[in-house]
Amino acid sequence: MHNSIQTPLSRTARLLDLVPYVASHQGIEIEALAQNFNVTQAQMISDLTTLWMCGLPGYTHLELMDLSFDSGFVTIYNAQTLSNPRSLNSEETIALLLGLDLVIQSLPAEREDLRERARALVEKLSSRISIKAKLTAIPSAAGSVRALIENALTKDSWVEITYHSSYSDTVSTRLIHPLELRTEGGYEYLWALCHSARNLRVFRIDRIQKLVPSAPPEAPLYAVEKEAEKTAYAIRVHSRPRAAMERFSLNRDSLSHENEILSFSSEWVQRSIMASSGSVEVLEPSGLRNEIAMSAQAILDRYKAH
Repeated sequence: MHNSIQTPLSRTARLLDLVPYVASHQGIEIEALAQNFNVTQAQMISDLTTLWMCGLPGYTHLELMDLSFDSGFVTIYNAQTLSNPRSLNSEETIALLLGLDLVIQSLPAEREDLRERARALVEKLSSRISIKAKLTAIPSAAGSVRALIENALTKDSWVEITYHSSYSDTVSTRLIHPLELRTEGGYEYLWALCHSARNLRVFRIDRIQKLVPSAPPEAPLYAVEKEAEKTAYAIRVHSRPRAAMERFSLNRDSLSHENEILSFSSEWVQRSIMASSGSVEVLEPSGLRNEIAMSAQAILDRYKAH
């Protein structure tokens, strides 16, 4: 898919990039050149026509660039002044520095050679834009955790994780057998067989606080227990509709009446209702409604005590 929006700045940058690229790819087809720069062939021909009229002051045939593309193949000569790639701007350099930091963090311990080469490149780029402080990119999950997961997937081995559950707001240690890595909604998830739960479980990678290789369990998990079913909860939104829509995945049309939500965890529902600060009410089940009322009263009592 070609970019449909062309701005003067983007076209100028492309023209500056075209000259050194063609100089190092003499005889390249216009079609291939257009694909490499993500533009249509018509736009590329327009760009080449513009370059054909560029050169040094004097602007005679002696100073203009010698550009040929009428045969469908592009060659360029007499372009010494623009033969080098354009310099990176500050934003591009910072993006590279952050990317290199992620690479350095994710490299295995035994690849110190690659780590040193990356650090040398960081120093060169930093000096070009006079950035003395080290730029650090903090990934959603530690590179070492992801590397250990990928290693376990490759070797079909077990790992032990320390995991923070958002449903119960607890931290637990689990022995798991990684099965698959997926990315959904901007987050990375690990599908794994959990020995503690005797079932398949999904773990969000950035909530894994610690991960270490482990031996398989002594008692093999021969059978997987039946998957837990979601429970239905009835709620009503009284105010702050946007927050309720995001927290409970509701649509705007349903805000004016009673809604049914499904969840594996009553603890998550209870904490979500409490976090809504009275803007959302649980109607059913009555047991959960009473638990929320008692929890809210306990919080109020603590405030009164101080």
